[in-house]
Amino acid sequence: MTDDPARTLSGDERRAAAEAGVAVFAGRLILDAQPPVTDAVLAAVAEHCAGPLPPPLIDLWRTSFGGSLHYDLRAGIGGNEVAVSLRELFHPDSDGYQDLWGWIEHERELIDGARLSHLPIGGFEYLDRVYVGTADGPGYGLVACWQQGLPTGWELSEGDRAAPIAADLYALFAQLVLEDDPWETDKAGTELREAVEGLSRISDPRARTAADKLRRLVREAVLDWRGALRAGTIAGQRRLRRLALERAAAGDDLALVQELVAHGCDPAESVRGGLTPIDIALGRRGFTVAAWLLERQVPVGNTLRVGAHAVDLGLAEELLRRGASVDASAVAAAMSNQDVAVVDLLARALPPGSDRPQWLIRRLRQRAAQAAPAGERPGDDAEPERHRSAVLNRLAEALTSRLE
Repeated sequence: MTDDPARTLSGDERRAAAEAGVAVFAGRLILDAQPPVTDAVLAAVAEHCAGPLPPPLIDLWRTSFGGSLHYDLRAGIGGNEVAVSLRELFHPDSDGYQDLWGWIEHERELIDGARLSHLPIGGFEYLDRVYVGTADGPGYGLVACWQQGLPTGWELSEGDRAAPIAADLYALFAQLVLEDDPWETDKAGTELREAVEGLSRISDPRARTAADKLRRLVREAVLDWRGALRAGTIAGQRRLRRLALERAAAGDDLALVQELVAHGCDPAESVRGGLTPIDIALGRRGFTVAAWLLERQVPVGNTLRVGAHAVDLGLAEELLRRGASVDASAVAAAMSNQDVAVVDLLARALPPGSDRPQWLIRRLRQRAAQAAPAGERPGDDAEPERHRSAVLNRLAEALTSRLE
């Protein structure tokens, strides 16, 4: 933490914050903060590790041996910048998916009881885990992340993946930011706002002065892409320009996209998880932004994989002409499209030898079976649903024949 007295908590202020379950490490707030680790527990944890516990980890645990974090974290994993969920700092007897001892046992079982070269110290349930390197060598103290692959259609990359994300825990905490100001929106970070404001309502003057300083710390972590845009510096700040492009595309805000491009931002840049602004726009039905981006000839490779549920037949045909990829995920997404002709088009465009044909056949038959009962009921929707069921069954049979 900085030595600036306007932001550094005094001993009395730290104690008042700790009584409210708040601690500060490397300029970031830990909520549900636990008491500092004891020497005995440090030694017990070290017994499971390939080398000594890194000093930044000891520093963190001496500040708060566990708790919760409520910041945004993105890191380069698997060739893309992806969101990392670091919500829990593991500790013994935590009420999360597993406590610290449970995760240590889990990791040691994976390596037949050997000592851990990477100690799990936090994450989100079983989906994301963050590790600190404990083995001697260049990886000592390095922070790495492992993510479980998500179900088909959730992301462009569906397999498990892992990568180093920070040189040490101090660097990791510096990467914890807020994409929205919690005092201005309810999108994220509301827990931080509530903790600070709760502290400000305590009668103890030490708690109120601590709240003032903590509020300043929280707001300093907010990514101010709007300020960078006003200053004309946004194109040179990767995280800010990517966030701004993502927000503009998701909100179908053409004026903002045009302003960002005028300031030097690339409308074809990957901004989140391998997705570009046109991918995000189509996924959110942002057709105004998507049409403008198409006029500028941006690449469309992933558009049907993320937007097949939303496009009409004419747009799907245009995207195919421009080189949009079609795979099982794209066809499956198109099954949610109101126009079954889009599914028909993409299924016929599916390249020979595409992955997961059996999975796609099952999905086609399942959706056909779901549509069939609606086609038997009286009403205006009956004929379209009968047609949908027939088309999906035909596509399933055609794909089955292709495999024989």
